[in-house]
Amino acid sequence: MAKKIIALFVEGPTEKEFYKAVVKTIHSQLDCAFDCEIQYIDMKGIGNYKRAALRKYNDLQNKNSGAYIYPFLCIDSDVFEFNKKPPFNKKEVIAELKKAGAKSPKFIQAKQSIEDWFLYDIKGVYSYLKLGKNCKVPKGNGQKVLKELFRKANKLYVKGSKTEGFIDKLNIGLIMSKCCKELMPLCKQLKSDCRLLCGKKSKIWMQEKSK
Repeated sequence: MAKKIIALFVEGPTEKEFYKAVVKTIHSQLDCAFDCEIQYIDMKGIGNYKRAALRKYNDLQNKNSGAYIYPFLCIDSDVFEFNKKPPFNKKEVIAELKKAGAKSPKFIQAKQSIEDWFLYDIKGVYSYLKLGKNCKVPKGNGQKVLKELFRKANKLYVKGSKTEGFIDKLNIGLIMSKCCKELMPLCKQLKSDCRLLCGKKSKIWMQEKSK
């Protein structure tokens, strides 16, 4: 049987650590090992994304001849929602990957950004920064809020850069339950039952299971 690879294309080190934690959380719910290998591909941002995604996919395929590779392209949605001219055409990226042999390539979009997902566990953020309960959450989008909170703790948050120990402080299960719809395709591919992960029945999971 050909090897199966789940390839997570992430924007940078922070996202890589987050999705590693997501995969670890999914694995903890299973009674057996994954039937696939997990690869994390650092896209180093979204510059020239269409060409870069295809090149990195081809590199991975060349190193794993004959393997079935399922790409998950993890991006923020804000660059599409608030830009008159989006940085790339998502449909074209998917079409190019399929043409190259990729199996069911999909986007996982954090709305509006991965930082907004982190804020679902504001207690974890405060714990990491050692901020008191009386510290008010600033207004603004996820990136702005995190940068301001880090500043209050005399730390610097730079999007895309690895922040040592930050992801470890977050309740990944809680965040996943809030982002069920976006993460569902990945959970499904890893044969996870999100009803167990989230502790509740999910209409989305039932819909995905029936496909």
